[in-house]
Amino acid sequence: MASVPPAVLAPLALDPPARPRIAPAGQAPLVPLALAWAAGIALGPTLAPPAVWLIAGAGTLLLGAAGALALRRAGPTGALLLAAGALLGALRAHELPPRPDDVAAFVSEGALTVEARIAEEPRRWAPDRLRLLLEVEAVVTEGERRPATGRALVTIYGEAPALGEDQRIAADLRLHAPVGYRNPGGFDYPAQLRREGIALVGSGRADRVRPLTADAPPWPARLKRWAVERIGGALPEGSAALLAGLLLGERAALPREMDDAFRRAGVYHVLAVSGFNVALVSASIFATLSMVGVSRRVTAGVAAAALVGFALVVGAQASVLRATIMGLILLGGVLLERESQLPNALALAALALLAWRPGDLWDPGFQLSFAATAGIVYLAAPGTAALQRFGCPPRAAAAIAVSAGAQAAVLPVMAAHFNQLSLIGLVANLAVVPLAGAATTVGLFGLAAAAVSELAGSLALNLGWALVILLRLAVWLAAAVPMRRRTFRRPARWPWPHGCSLPRWPSACIGGGRAAPAACSSWPGWRR
Repeated sequence: MASVPPAVLAPLALDPPARPRIAPAGQAPLVPLALAWAAGIALGPTLAPPAVWLIAGAGTLLLGAAGALALRRAGPTGALLLAAGALLGALRAHELPPRPDDVAAFVSEGALTVEARIAEEPRRWAPDRLRLLLEVEAVVTEGERRPATGRALVTIYGEAPALGEDQRIAADLRLHAPVGYRNPGGFDYPAQLRREGIALVGSGRADRVRPLTADAPPWPARLKRWAVERIGGALPEGSAALLAGLLLGERAALPREMDDAFRRAGVYHVLAVSGFNVALVSASIFATLSMVGVSRRVTAGVAAAALVGFALVVGAQASVLRATIMGLILLGGVLLERESQLPNALALAALALLAWRPGDLWDPGFQLSFAATAGIVYLAAPGTAALQRFGCPPRAAAAIAVSAGAQAAVLPVMAAHFNQLSLIGLVANLAVVPLAGAATTVGLFGLAAAAVSELAGSLALNLGWALVILLRLAVWLAAAVPMRRRTFRRPARWPWPHGCSLPRWPSACIGGGRAAPAACSSWPGWRR
């Protein structure tokens, strides 16, 4: 059987020794650009300069960069382009004023009749509780239908009718602006919703929800429903919920005790659809098509189409989009027979995501995904080499280095967002990740077989069940270890003498300045 190309496994470093080489800093010009763009997004809302200043400043800097480039001055060209990228990032993060027909303008004390489209598959948290994300199209006030825009996140109580993505409904809802806890330094729920474009939250009764169109979701939602139903029909409830979480990130039916066990063991990341799943999809396709003699280029094209389809089915989480973009770039290298540059691919994925959704910069999922991948890209290879020098077998060294590199990179993010560090996660991942990968791979083949033969699909899914049982056992053992994690307090803001907090401007400058040295030092020709 032909081997799977390293470029396919590179996004998640399933086989670190086979990864493409890491390009020198001078050959990865997108890395400093991504850092500058992110710094601009971080600083923009705090400094809040007028949009016209940002446009004028970026235009001036780009003209200066063009002049410096004409004079063949690499250092000034890089510096001016980085500064322009930061200003453009701040411009992208600039909040636009609400539209005149924004739904928030119609909110009152009582119930409001809303016509809306369901933006994503409803989430059922309990038999009598349904969460809907609505794209509002119109409101009815004083008997008059008025066009409206905006997004609202609502909870429906009671036995709601069958609802699905893209379905239009009318509902009587009580809407209000989101309210969060005011603990200093705590999670800012309203800010998180604003970054997702959600202006209102609310609730309603199921008997006041009226479907306006039939439940006919797009094909990705239908495929996901079919997959969940097939898994649920073949396996017991708890194991079916776990396998659905591994394959599709569908954790709504996961028992609470199982959910808690994965958190305590420090391996909850395997339940979030991420680049790990994307890499398994690519590797499975390459292995299968290589067995029947399909050429590398055709296989790469099929794998690229499968990655896009997989991302559409599981949803637009930051980790999935990051891995999909990187996978498409690297598969494009296979198609064009070009060498892959992982830092550039990672930076381009960050630029694309932050250009589309700048608010993702503050999302823990975005930060964890990019931090873990950067840790693998930059730390796994030297870690593997170091372990091999001490006599560690190559495969064991690679597994330990990948786990350690990812854990080391995400530790600051975990500490900042969740105030806790897992002490068992590094060891637990050595057993849990291979089992999760095997169960996911067998589950994917089981679903593919079920589309052709019910018997073949049932046999494959039952094989996946055995792997899921082993995975659950490994997680329970890790979760039972005493002193498995450390929880601590952190200061609400940057400390300052006499118990004060840093003023807004210095705090913003310090935060943005952290990215500047790394960006400048890696720009081509900066040190000349």
